[in-house]
Amino acid sequence: MAEEYVEIGYVVEGVEVAGRGSSDPVEPVRRFGRSWGLVLFFGIVTLAVGIVITFRPGKSVHVMAILFGIWLLVCGVIRIVMAIAERGDSGGMRLGMAFAGLLAALVGLLVLHHSFETVAILGFIIGIFWVVGGLSELFAGFSREATGRRAGIIVLGLVGTVVGILCLVYPGLSLSILAVILGVGLIVYGIVEIALAFQIRRLAGG
Repeated sequence: MAEEYVEIGYVVEGVEVAGRGSSDPVEPVRRFGRSWGLVLFFGIVTLAVGIVITFRPGKSVHVMAILFGIWLLVCGVIRIVMAIAERGDSGGMRLGMAFAGLLAALVGLLVLHHSFETVAILGFIIGIFWVVGGLSELFAGFSREATGRRAGIIVLGLVGTVVGILCLVYPGLSLSILAVILGVGLIVYGIVEIALAFQIRRLAGG
């Protein structure tokens, strides 16, 4: 009669699931990606970048592009790690997170490489990222695996989509207006990420 071994939500029949001494090289990345502290860290970073862009935007597109590009790279790495850590049969959450992470990393490199472009071009790039990235997070939020975190992820997707639409609808924004839209969007995004981190902690019983 096959035995069942259960560990952190995984059930494998007849095969013992490796515990703390697992030789799987990806397991440390998975454990790190499931950490509520990672979400909290990203929320604090996002909040800080949003405050800087909103209240100290600098006098050039270059400064804003560098700040946002660095944030995008951090966002991309964290979302990819979270996608690796995600569990579930349907894979909807994993797919949404992975796509958002890859998109953030690619757009971050693009923004950093073209950091001297005009405000209109920067606003367009930011708008495209926020809309597509926001829709990806909405997709992840409505997946079956998002249970317990659904509201927070959906709010993140809505914030990103709204900020992106504003940047695309008003392509002739001045640097100061673009800074306010982007900065406030990041502040709200960061606050929601921080709240989501504590929600994850509560669900984990930590």
